[in-house]
Amino acid sequence: MKYPLVTVAIISFNRLHYLKATLESAKECIQYPNIEWIVSDNSSKESGLREYLEGLHWVHVKLFGNQSHADAMNEIVEIAKGEYIFIWPEDVQFVIKGDWLKDVVELLDKNRDIGSIGINFLRRSTYKKLTTFRKWLQLKLVLAELYYFKTKFRGSSKLVSSSGFKAFTLGFVWPGVCGSGIPSVARTQVWRDIGPWKSTKTVNTANIIDSSLGSEEDMVKRFYQRGVPLQQACLNLSVAADIVNDDIGAKAKVRKGYRYGNYTPPSGDFYYELTEQKDIQLSTSTPVCFEDFVKPVGFQLPFDEKGNLKKAPINMTTKTKLPE
Repeated sequence: MKYPLVTVAIISFNRLHYLKATLESAKECIQYPNIEWIVSDNSSKESGLREYLEGLHWVHVKLFGNQSHADAMNEIVEIAKGEYIFIWPEDVQFVIKGDWLKDVVELLDKNRDIGSIGINFLRRSTYKKLTTFRKWLQLKLVLAELYYFKTKFRGSSKLVSSSGFKAFTLGFVWPGVCGSGIPSVARTQVWRDIGPWKSTKTVNTANIIDSSLGSEEDMVKRFYQRGVPLQQACLNLSVAADIVNDDIGAKAKVRKGYRYGNYTPPSGDFYYELTEQKDIQLSTSTPVCFEDFVKPVGFQLPFDEKGNLKKAPINMTTKTKLPE
């Protein structure tokens, strides 16, 4: 059986605890025979981070330099040798061990209208948004779809690999590519065809939440203007999860020389338990949400009174200055 080369590229910036959990879980969970590993680090100052990366002899390409998030992704896409590519942040840990990447590659290969596949668990409320819409909002989206794609209307569909691995496309309710680039898997040529990410704002003019400096919004805009009816897809059973160990549902984030939020290492090697894919028996045909699958190690996830995972863009109450 042929296994096309897949580039797994991790973007890093001053979050060594997250980076270790993400890289080590990726190495253990992604059971695929043909991978190019890349790590791009934005000249992190955190003690021990560069030394850790330099000691990873299984990582084929290590990039160190001062650059924006958009520039880092552009460099990765330019040098990637893989026919398929992960562009991955260091704060999303893998949680399922198995050969699922073979199925993801198969789905991308057989369904050329897929722009990118999201493979991280989403919150219950997010899945609800993606699959149910009020009529007035749906009409607005339908009109926009007709404007940009004319007769090439993007209807959602269910996808199944030859081994029974399931996914679904989002149709007209979502852009056909993940505008931020992360965390997703795509054919490398898709990103090269659309063109590079372009920062439209500076560190001083962008909202503190927007690490992309406007490049995500610009990418989505160019996707629609291009008029090629690609679709985003999601897995019924995702394989990775955002690292959330903050009481308000935020990740630790680095902005303008400071780290915001709760930044603590895992109690062991990982923040979440790893589960063997072969041991999972799904009892539902609907997507499995974060709340129903992800198992934290040594801490409790922040749920609201309805049992939904809390979400906050950034925790501004905790702030630590990074080394110069």
